[in-house]
Amino acid sequence: MRQVFYIVSVSISFIFAMAGNASAEDQKTVYMTVWRGCEEACLGFKDYMENMGTPVNIIVRDAKRDKSKLPEFLEEAKRIEPDLVVTWGTSVSKAMIGTYKEYGSATKLGDIPVLFMLVADPLGADIIVSKEESGRPTVTGIRNRISEKVQINAMREYFPVYRVGVLYSSAELNSVLNTEKLRELSLEMGFSLVEETYELDAQGKPIPNQFDRKMAALAAQDIDVVYVGSSSYNLANQDAFTEAAIRYGLPVASAYNSMVTNSSALISVSNKYYRVGQLAANQANKILLDNAQPGSLPIAELSGYSMAINVSVARRMQLYPPIQLLRFADFVNVKIQGIN
Repeated sequence: MRQVFYIVSVSISFIFAMAGNASAEDQKTVYMTVWRGCEEACLGFKDYMENMGTPVNIIVRDAKRDKSKLPEFLEEAKRIEPDLVVTWGTSVSKAMIGTYKEYGSATKLGDIPVLFMLVADPLGADIIVSKEESGRPTVTGIRNRISEKVQINAMREYFPVYRVGVLYSSAELNSVLNTEKLRELSLEMGFSLVEETYELDAQGKPIPNQFDRKMAALAAQDIDVVYVGSSSYNLANQDAFTEAAIRYGLPVASAYNSMVTNSSALISVSNKYYRVGQLAANQANKILLDNAQPGSLPIAELSGYSMAINVSVARRMQLYPPIQLLRFADFVNVKIQGIN
């Protein structure tokens, strides 16, 4: 019996040794370019790869919200020739991939496969040719945004919504595209859209400390809610944004979960970034391990979404969630008398 055990042990050790050698030889390289650090989506991507045992070296380059760094990253990626480039967000993706108008079915990366994630509107940004497929042989991606129609319906489950306010930078393409969608939807769903834009400096960036003045302007127009559909600036300044809104009695609804969980927005309907990163990694493995052509893969999306409500904000604004939302929403800051 001891002899048999010894033989089996040696065989298993030999198999693991061979597997280790194969992993080293077959290791893939992923070049990931992110906009504001390795946040939840980046971590979700990494964790998925680790948990699946994918033999991959992930190189992360952080633009730190500085577009001037992106051409440098593009040249580095072309020089390294990784097995896959992963891009985060619209600005990064357009800089690394290029638009269809500019490059047609080709990309700035040549033959290097590329996967985008967290692009609010890849079709509107001209990165893909339809919602279902990229139309570009080396490009695939993840569609993570919840439609504005779902967002408005979710708000209306909470309180009456007839006038929706938006505050955004006209220099942010995502915000501009999102506002255009809201204008179209306002006719279909019967609400008025009230728009305020930030004043910009010579570099095209919002001048600081406008939140109070802009929220006052929105409040003066008798809006029911301030909606943040897509805005890197509002997200980066979420505390100043949401607190200014509350001072003027304006609830904030957001497509960003973190504006509820880490700040003072009232409600969010979103796909959590960590899960988006995991879905992107699953798509990446089809390219890295199964040799799938990116352009043959459908633009993937999560099958559901999450709703979050900040109960402490609800209490401050005397906007307690109705019973129908208690059944499926996630609640933040719930240590309040009468709510467990």
